[in-house]
Amino acid sequence: MKTVFILSTLLVFSITSFGQISPELKTGFGYSYVIDKDEFTRPDYHTLEGRPTFSVEKPFPVEIRLKKRLSINPGIAYHLFKEEKVIGDTRDGKNFNLDHHSVNGYVKVLFQAKFRGKTEAFIYGGGIGGMNLITKTKGTKYVYGLNVEIPEYDNPINQNASDFFEMFYYGAIIGFQPNARKYNFIKPSFEVSYYPGFISKSRVTEQESFNDINTIQFSVFLGFRIK
Repeated sequence: MKTVFILSTLLVFSITSFGQISPELKTGFGYSYVIDKDEFTRPDYHTLEGRPTFSVEKPFPVEIRLKKRLSINPGIAYHLFKEEKVIGDTRDGKNFNLDHHSVNGYVKVLFQAKFRGKTEAFIYGGGIGGMNLITKTKGTKYVYGLNVEIPEYDNPINQNASDFFEMFYYGAIIGFQPNARKYNFIKPSFEVSYYPGFISKSRVTEQESFNDINTIQFSVFLGFRIK
């Protein structure tokens, strides 16, 4: 289903695109909030936190009844998540410190609705479908109390993060672009996105099973009028 969504949006993009309600290039900075319930009990704990994200996309507006338009936005993004899990203590336990990286391509399909009056401000919403192209998990695994000869074991982790990031992902977006004249060089906009099952608890830290985790992303975009 996710693959069909991505292919459909690319097909629409290849058929037609015109108009200029959106900037010609957008650069975004954001933060991913992880909706993860920690079910561990002391002294064990597990944390999973998002870090700042970066993305670049190219809007292709499509006119629909003059004032209401569709925008097809292909782009590329970088995500980073920090994960730590502790079981036991420094006498008999495990400690994982991991960074999960992803470079992914995506396509947004956004419906834009201008406010009434002379203002150029508008709200927009729609969906996004993407694919994780390059993923990496890096960090360290500490194991304490294996035996008397090896009281502490340090194991560097550097591997593919396919167990943490799904190959495909999708989500819903709502955003707002303040009043900015058509010929302004910079046009800011603000987005909130929801991604169901965007990441999973890594198999590196979960030996039995792992659960999909939802995220909410808050982003600020700077749109640039190139011409």
